[in-house]
Amino acid sequence: MAGSTAAAQEGAWRQNRGLRGRIRRAGASALLAARIPTTRWRALPDFVIIGAQKAGTTSLYTALGSHPDVRPAFRKEVHYFDTARFSDLGWYRRHFPIGSGDWITGESSPYYLFHPAVPARMAATIPDVSLVAVLRDPVARAISQYHHARNWGFEDRPIEVALDPATPEDLADIDNAAWYDRAESPARERAYLARGRYAEQLERWFATFARDRILVLESTELNRGTAIPTAQKFLGLRARAVPAAPKRNVGSYAAPDAGLVRALHEYFAPHNQRLAKLLDRPFDWAFDQPLDRPLDQRD
Repeated sequence: MAGSTAAAQEGAWRQNRGLRGRIRRAGASALLAARIPTTRWRALPDFVIIGAQKAGTTSLYTALGSHPDVRPAFRKEVHYFDTARFSDLGWYRRHFPIGSGDWITGESSPYYLFHPAVPARMAATIPDVSLVAVLRDPVARAISQYHHARNWGFEDRPIEVALDPATPEDLADIDNAAWYDRAESPARERAYLARGRYAEQLERWFATFARDRILVLESTELNRGTAIPTAQKFLGLRARAVPAAPKRNVGSYAAPDAGLVRALHEYFAPHNQRLAKLLDRPFDWAFDQPLDRPLDQRD
């Protein structure tokens, strides 16, 4: 009885959360519609944080948005180049402030990094944009994303099954852009291992944008307080002292089985080596959070 009651409560919670989401989206659509008369005067983004998911993009975007020379977008995640796929560029413009001046604006949609068609789409629309990627230990990132998916009702498998490196992930060929565009695509809501293979994702971006237009940070730099000054300099902002980026969208969950963690480390080792060679810097990630302590869940 207790189990069925808990399941019913979780189902009701998810249904209520989904309802709130639909109401929020409806309200956002109405506000965007009210901006239609001013579309032509609105800016396009100067910078975009492209990912990775669960690596601290919300913390970074929030910190950058607090700079006096940055005017944030209407909402952090616009998804114009992936799941929204609006043909009307005006819809995208309506997310950004009016005019131009001694300020910059930008957005942050963490699915951009992984979606194979986004680099070309973005280059065709905003070729001079500055790009920022935040990478996190792919083992910790995958575990965090799994719990995120569970919380949102996108995943019902045990973690040992969902993150088993021996289990093929449900992904289409990278040339099948329409499949990746689906809002409910497993590529967006799961793909726990594929989204941690950073080298193959960055290679697509480097093939489309000059490397000096892409800043690659590590999530540990957010904790150390060095990421924000680095990003400010990269974006041409006045240096402004800020504390370490505040953690946003943080939750916690039970530590995973140590055997699963070892298997994930073995799986990602060659991909991390490929990344280190690509960026000419070491990525000797270790799952450094004790296995007997709850883990951070970050966005």
